[in-house]
Amino acid sequence: MTVEVARWNGSLAEAADPLLALCRSVFDDFSDAYLLDRLPSLSDPDLWLAVEDGAWRGFKLGYRRGPHLLYSWLGGVDPSLRGQGIASELMRRQHDHAAANGYRFVETRTRAANNPMIVLNLRHGFHVAGFEIDSGGIPIVTQRKKLVAG
Repeated sequence: MTVEVARWNGSLAEAADPLLALCRSVFDDFSDAYLLDRLPSLSDPDLWLAVEDGAWRGFKLGYRRGPHLLYSWLGGVDPSLRGQGIASELMRRQHDHAAANGYRFVETRTRAANNPMIVLNLRHGFHVAGFEIDSGGIPIVTQRKKLVAG
């Protein structure tokens, strides 16, 4: 089986149900409202998918947060496919597309306990740009990367 990576060209409303199902498999204790409440308000959403035999197995979702900043909000890979470079490929495609479309920076926030995501970001050129404790008392690391137009 081959995993294909491609940009979603439909509406986020059309993507909501399969994306929600994927989030439930990727994240422990995922809150449906976290995704569904925010989807309608995302500016210039950019969704990349890893698809295996027609099934969504990984994703990377970002949106515009200013004239030159892409906020890479949410992403993950089904646990059965982790460690195969899929998250890296989704990230590479997202960043290449963003740079080609005028973005100069990409930023993301990650729970400080999510070491695999922080390390992946560092390997892909991010640097730590901030740290905070969110309203729920959870430590959050902000990372930022300057994009290079290709």
